[in-house]
Amino acid sequence: MKGLQMASVSEGRAVIASHPPATTSEPLLWGRGLGRPLKLSVVIPVYNEVHAARRAVFRVVHELVKNGFRDFEVVIVDDGSRDGTYENLVRAALPRNVRVFRNRVNRGKGWSLIKGFMASRGEVIAFFDGDLDIDPRQLTLMIDVIEKDGLADAVVTSKWHRLSNTKASILRRILSKAFHTLERILLGIKVKDTQTGAKAFRRYVLDDVVPRLTVKRYAMDAELLTAVCARGYRVVEVPAVFEIRLKAPFKLKEVFHMLIDLLAITYRHRVEKRYTSSSYKL
Repeated sequence: MKGLQMASVSEGRAVIASHPPATTSEPLLWGRGLGRPLKLSVVIPVYNEVHAARRAVFRVVHELVKNGFRDFEVVIVDDGSRDGTYENLVRAALPRNVRVFRNRVNRGKGWSLIKGFMASRGEVIAFFDGDLDIDPRQLTLMIDVIEKDGLADAVVTSKWHRLSNTKASILRRILSKAFHTLERILLGIKVKDTQTGAKAFRRYVLDDVVPRLTVKRYAMDAELLTAVCARGYRVVEVPAVFEIRLKAPFKLKEVFHMLIDLLAITYRHRVEKRYTSSSYKL
């Protein structure tokens, strides 16, 4: 992407930096949840995680409280689970700063993340997968970077950072590398791991880019980060300093749909100029 450069910085981070946000007007403010603004919202999408979802919530809350966070909320979005995940969460004695929402039918991870964002109140929004493939302690690292690093509008945990502690099969690594290569060729995006389950954004970034998004399922992360970079926001990649074990296998159907989505994102980016044009009708 023209104007973007990758540079290594201290503590193993990689920074994708560019010009200031490419907009002449105020960000489109929409969808903030009711109530007073908070410092941090953690949005966790879950689907058929009846045993893991509640554990994920308590681990996230425990980690944040342990590290001195007080002004935060956790927003859980159940994506139409059929195994009792939602009912189990509702029955649980969850902390007061945890809210649970539900899609009546399965809409996809992207849809759930957007729904959680629209219901959130935080000035910083963290997206975090509920399967706990990524250790909740990673949240503290991301929030520290986005608060203390003046370069960061968004922070992405990269499973493939040279300092990351990622355990994955050779096939998983090859497929991930191939997908990243396609992203770089088609979209010009230099983020090495768009599909990571741990990201954090300043609210004004999502206020600006979310209305431009179309993909709600397989490649939503790729479209989101393409839009973030295209709008000129600054993305910092950090390593997964706690071990990640990628156990879930790739499904051929999902790979096919991701490729179709990737081509559609390319059209919207290269032809429609949806993510860069300040005059694009939202």
